[in-house]
Amino acid sequence: MKRIDKELEAKFAEKQKFDLLASLAIDALGMSTYLIPALGEGFDLLLAPVISGLIYAVHRTTFGAAFGFVEEIIPFTDIIPTASILWVYRYVFRKKQTRQQFADAFNKKKIIVIPVDE
Repeated sequence: MKRIDKELEAKFAEKQKFDLLASLAIDALGMSTYLIPALGEGFDLLLAPVISGLIYAVHRTTFGAAFGFVEEIIPFTDIIPTASILWVYRYVFRKKQTRQQFADAFNKKKIIVIPVDE
């Protein structure tokens, strides 16, 4: 395996782990409103845009962000781990496509431009 392939795989594994931890934290934040029974569902109205923005920042999907927003707004649906479900979708069911998107972005950063004198 070439050095760049090893570096790519290491960076992909690091991103995968970061995204999992971020997804778990986002879901924990969304579920934390159950700790305050009387104010929980009202607080969800304030938390919904934050959760939606965090989901978009981690997973870069408007559908997932919109679903996270709706899930936070609807009463008693905070138990659904939306960000973690998106992580499983991306890194288990669509791992090949996710890896390819990551590789494309990674390779764009690694391109070396050598000026040519004419």
